[in-house]
Amino acid sequence: MNDRIKAELEELQILRANQKLYQARNQNLDAQSRLEKCSLCGKEHFVSNPGALKQALFCGICARKLQIDKLQPLEYKQLLLSVIPPKYIEAEIEHLPKPIAALIEKDIETGVYLWGDVGTGKTYAMSALAKHYLKNGYLCHRIHYELLCLQLRDTFKPASKQTELEILIPLFSVDRLFIEDVGATRGIGKEETDHSRRTLLLLLDIRLEKKLPTFITGNKSVENLEASFDERIADRIKTYEIFSMKGKSKRQPPAG
Repeated sequence: MNDRIKAELEELQILRANQKLYQARNQNLDAQSRLEKCSLCGKEHFVSNPGALKQALFCGICARKLQIDKLQPLEYKQLLLSVIPPKYIEAEIEHLPKPIAALIEKDIETGVYLWGDVGTGKTYAMSALAKHYLKNGYLCHRIHYELLCLQLRDTFKPASKQTELEILIPLFSVDRLFIEDVGATRGIGKEETDHSRRTLLLLLDIRLEKKLPTFITGNKSVENLEASFDERIADRIKTYEIFSMKGKSKRQPPAG
């Protein structure tokens, strides 16, 4: 069995395991569950117990926003720091380029890809977007792609108590997923590992199917990402809102 066939079989096994998990969850849902309209945003949301009026009033996002609005300043800061690096805690939407700031007005179902050289404001922009979504009740998660790959590789150790799927499942369903520095550890034209390719493809595919946007930063154009990963991943990212971040590095001290 060659490496490509072996990799495809492993990928299929992961997909089947994930499908079984969701099927098991669906079987445990209340038989009388149905869709209700949120009284705040008007969007339909899933109610597992329609008899509970309070549950049907708001969707999960609006219910969380109402709770966040009541947080004390320290509690609110702790919420932000659970996702946003301390260095970027002051990031604000109004400081972003207008096309990127305008993203908050869109109902994004695919994702956003910001790419450019080091220090051009990619992480600042993503932090401002994450801050906006957090304070509006969205569940957000942020991770560096290389760190995710390291965590997944750690599951191969005999002493590991986690499986790859257990690490990935929360990332499949979070409202807004922010992935920093995809492909940044490999030079232009250098290929990613097979494990890295399969991980990113699976993550993008499942979130696209669920219409949950993924926000990605990197230092490569989509064409260069395709060279490092493959055309399947490039095709998915081409459906995203794509922005090239340009300009001098903001991390370098001023000359003189």
